[in-house]
Amino acid sequence: MARVVVDVMPKPEILDPQGKAVTGALARLGFAGMSVRQGKRFELEFDGEVTEERLAEVRRAAETLLANTVIETFDVRVEPTPESAGAVDEAQNSQAGNNQAENNKAENNKAENSKADGSEAKSAEEAELAARAG
Repeated sequence: MARVVVDVMPKPEILDPQGKAVTGALARLGFAGMSVRQGKRFELEFDGEVTEERLAEVRRAAETLLANTVIETFDVRVEPTPESAGAVDEAQNSQAGNNQAENNKAENNKAENSKADGSEAKSAEEAELAARAG
């Protein structure tokens, strides 16, 4: 199943009272330096592949119903489906697991090397003390 997303935002010259309210609330909560504009997101799912004809149909729907083109802009894009995104997530998680295993090996090797260095240092110290005493 294919997914097309239509993001609708107020035009830059249009006041955005909801965005202003969120901006003010974030500032009061300590999230300074942020400016918010609030929009809408529509997800349309289709059986089969998304063709140029299908995208043109979605653009017509956005112009007709989803966005008020006098005061809003919209963007139409194809988004990966949850199934394919899940496969990507699994691959990323597998790679992350491999990276973690490699990091753990490196840490263990570092710890073993440091133990070995420590025991050699102790042996050298003991030999030096024995030489001084003897």
